[in-house]
Amino acid sequence: MEKITRMTLEGISAEIGISRTTIYKVLKGKGNVSERTRTIVTEALERYHYVENKNARNLALNRQYTIGYSGFRSRSANYFSPKVREGIGRAVREFGDDGLSVIISEFDVEKPWQQMEGVEKMLEQGVRSFVLAFSDRQIIKKILGRLRSMDCRVVLLSRDFEDNDDSFCNFYVGVDYYRSGFLAAELLGKMLPEKGQIFIPVTGEYHNNQDIQARLKGFLDKIKEYSGCQVLPVVHDLSEGEAVYREVCSRVEKEPALKGIFDLTYRLDMAAKALRDCGRKELKLVGFDLFGEIEQDIADSVIDAVIYQELSRQAYMGIKLLFEEMCYGLLPEKRKFYSKLEIVTGGNLCYFQGNHKMGIQA
Repeated sequence: MEKITRMTLEGISAEIGISRTTIYKVLKGKGNVSERTRTIVTEALERYHYVENKNARNLALNRQYTIGYSGFRSRSANYFSPKVREGIGRAVREFGDDGLSVIISEFDVEKPWQQMEGVEKMLEQGVRSFVLAFSDRQIIKKILGRLRSMDCRVVLLSRDFEDNDDSFCNFYVGVDYYRSGFLAAELLGKMLPEKGQIFIPVTGEYHNNQDIQARLKGFLDKIKEYSGCQVLPVVHDLSEGEAVYREVCSRVEKEPALKGIFDLTYRLDMAAKALRDCGRKELKLVGFDLFGEIEQDIADSVIDAVIYQELSRQAYMGIKLLFEEMCYGLLPEKRKFYSKLEIVTGGNLCYFQGNHKMGIQA
């Protein structure tokens, strides 16, 4: 686990080996400071996102507000953890002067029981407010039951948990998955004005993931409105990139009437590679999320469109909801906060590229 707090002048001073007094002179533009030292200090202030403390009231009163984040790391969605960290960092920079700090505990998506262990350690440290991004329904049900027994406050991030007992969590910040699948069908349907077949490869997570199920249902409900589109039998359990690549290549070869692909494997990079290698870049390919590996494929229109939501903003919003309740007593009227769905194509990719760069970090 790691704890994120706002970098102080003392911390920056220790990092760059320049006294706090000299750094303060640079901040205020006063005193005799060499140009080289001024450059070093200025670069450090920018690098560590330092914001001068203009409201130290809570720190002066020794009020600290700690939120625990528990989320997964995934090889197939390796952008998830860095983007969540980016949003968390933004929240700490904004509310750090009021005493906010965040403890981060991450687990391997293939070892979901580690999430329970991480949450228990944070409970031992006195944490009672949590943002959770989960991968396993049975594990998260146990975690939510445990947190409810401790009277904790919980935000579920990116993936909701629906159960007969709707008091399991306080807030959800993420995507309306059914609506995102619905939108994908509208996109692909309008791209295929003539009759043609649509292939849908699906990740192995489908059977235990209600969000992927909702996306597929939304797509299938909407695509019925496009009479010329015939959906081929869905292929499930494509968990590895090479399996996605082989299956797309196989379908391209076997289905001469194939016109479009709706990707639910979340390995658009491998689906696009298959179309390139098969010489079939004219086939329409639509999927989700924006990450560095597919940027060139979107620019070249091998991937025709992705539906994107700003994950870092979701993480920021989750932390902000809990902090404002803890610090200011603010309680939102609604429980679910849905991200705006954006459509990214080669034509507008340049406006989104800065939103997903990996060198950070939610």
